[in-house]
Amino acid sequence: MRNSTQKVFLSGFAILLAFSFNIQAQDKTPNEAEIQRAKQKYNRSIKYNDFAVAKDAIYDLIVLEPNNSSYLDSLAYMYFEFNQYASAALVSRDALSRNPNNQMILQISAKSLDQLGALDQALKMYQKLYNISDDGFVLFEVIQKQYDLKKYDDAMINSELLLGKRIVDGSKVYAKDEAGNEIEVPFKAVINNLQGMIARAQGNEESAKKYFNSALSLAPNYALPKENLNPKD
Repeated sequence: MRNSTQKVFLSGFAILLAFSFNIQAQDKTPNEAEIQRAKQKYNRSIKYNDFAVAKDAIYDLIVLEPNNSSYLDSLAYMYFEFNQYASAALVSRDALSRNPNNQMILQISAKSLDQLGALDQALKMYQKLYNISDDGFVLFEVIQKQYDLKKYDDAMINSELLLGKRIVDGSKVYAKDEAGNEIEVPFKAVINNLQGMIARAQGNEESAKKYFNSALSLAPNYALPKENLNPKD
């Protein structure tokens, strides 16, 4: 589930790399000439897949045009794409100080903080993103973080809220079968499996097994609920 979400997210980065900064051929002041040179540097480095130079060009542009927030957005994308999560989180923080409702940057921030193990902060970002977007997949991330942080009552309440959303019906996500192959399973099955994990953490084993069996009834080849029904430990 997390992998499939990240795949969807990263498709946005391909759009970013396809974008070229607009270069205007006209008389320029010295500062404008530097800006155009930095944009040319960025465009050429992206063309040749030299992302270190592209990043350097973005820093030049941030210095030359400090009020243009799109450069911070681009830098956050780039750090996240190359798994530099600490830098992505820091840049995202500055970008959000300018545009607190930028949904893509909120997602970068949340995922970066999650990767860094800053679960409390990641949860806050996911909650803010959900409040803005009302996206069921973001709510699932909220529930996962609440489970990780042992906020089991909140996680169970939100899981029931999620099941009531129309996006759940008919939606499929990627998961693993017992052989480790990637398969598509109903989103509802993934939610049921997570509910089972929450119920087990709350000490309600009977309810946990019902949730796992519900997940398997929807996705018989889904490995996680099978493992959860028959834990090795």
